[in-house]
Amino acid sequence: MRVSSTDNPIYRRLKQLATSARDCREAKRTLIEGVHLLQAALHARVSIATLVLRGDGQSLEALGLVDAVNARASVKTIELAPKLYDSVSPVEHGVGVLAEIDFAMPPWPGRIVNDAIYLDNVQDPGNVGTLLRTAAAAGVRHVIAGPGCAFVWAPKVMRAAMGAHFVLDLHEQIAPRTLRDVFVGEVLAADSNAGGGLFTEAWGEVSTLWLFGAEGQGFGADTLAIADRRLQIPLAAGVDSLSVGAAAAVCLFEQKRRRG
Repeated sequence: MRVSSTDNPIYRRLKQLATSARDCREAKRTLIEGVHLLQAALHARVSIATLVLRGDGQSLEALGLVDAVNARASVKTIELAPKLYDSVSPVEHGVGVLAEIDFAMPPWPGRIVNDAIYLDNVQDPGNVGTLLRTAAAAGVRHVIAGPGCAFVWAPKVMRAAMGAHFVLDLHEQIAPRTLRDVFVGEVLAADSNAGGGLFTEAWGEVSTLWLFGAEGQGFGADTLAIADRRLQIPLAAGVDSLSVGAAAAVCLFEQKRRRG
């Protein structure tokens, strides 16, 4: 099926998912772009509602995905005119294949006894996606986003996370005070301005909940109030901060090293 009109209902639905977190939440659907993400979704047996091709000669056969997609009897395949495809794609100059997928938000648990991270007001989708990808790589499976964060299932977050969503337990819109009722372990704040040394202090013997705040703005008072301790990454003279993604990688892989 080829779609070339902006009035087409399928295109209008895809456009809403591409631009509106509220529509994604309500539909429990999002968009993923690129071969890697589509392969990851297939491997995770994610429900794919629609496969979308850019109408400029790109083909499923060329991408090596035709057999896997054809195995999904319920998948609808459409071809969007290039201008329409580009208007819904979460990346510029993509490979020309994206998919509309279903996602599920797990219920909020009564207890969290394993390592987790909490994102405080991280508004940039690329940063949120990087944090998800880093957590998954470091073996942390619980990621909790506060009310001020970018929507964790937004298409641009999906792109930056590169498949991490499919191995994580994700929650969003969770106030920091709620965490104290469910998390069993130590709450650590990665702080560039105060605290003990990340590499010199004793920590990590019990489950940890790491708090990561927005760059520049730092932690909100409510978030910092739940921390048991602040830990600081030592930086070279004249450097006062790291990106939140880099800080998370340092902290989580130091934790992984300590755990052996």
